[in-house]
Amino acid sequence: MKVIENYNYLYDQYYNDVAELKERFEKIPDPHIVAIYRGGLPLGVHLSNALHCPLSIVKYQSRDGEDHKAEWLLNLTEDTSIRKNELFFPELIVVDDIYDTGETFRAVLNLPEFHNNPNYRTIALFGNPNDDRVNYLHEQIYRWIVFPWERTKGGM
Repeated sequence: MKVIENYNYLYDQYYNDVAELKERFEKIPDPHIVAIYRGGLPLGVHLSNALHCPLSIVKYQSRDGEDHKAEWLLNLTEDTSIRKNELFFPELIVVDDIYDTGETFRAVLNLPEFHNNPNYRTIALFGNPNDDRVNYLHEQIYRWIVFPWERTKGGM
């Protein structure tokens, strides 16, 4: 995919997106956020706080790293002591900043915790139409997305 231009995603847009996702997910009885390291961390932490639910972290860096498989950095998905109802699986909500080729989401969803738990959803802030059933809020459309937490000055 050829990137045509930079797109500055601003904090105001991000806050609106978090509010939309909070509203979308707050009806889930037992949510559990799974943030993909690194791009999904800001969104994951924010949603975990907004929804008052646990957060787990999976590492898989395809663009900036050389990971060949996903691995847990923090896995609380099977900790029954933090569930609202310990008899049932939590609803895992996997979040990342961008769905591009799908390689990252496919690697994460290949972890045993997702095979053992049929209750999961996937969401990215930006994405492209896909067959992986990953939802997204905004189309990427050949843009390089510059997130506010990536900038140190200007356009915050």
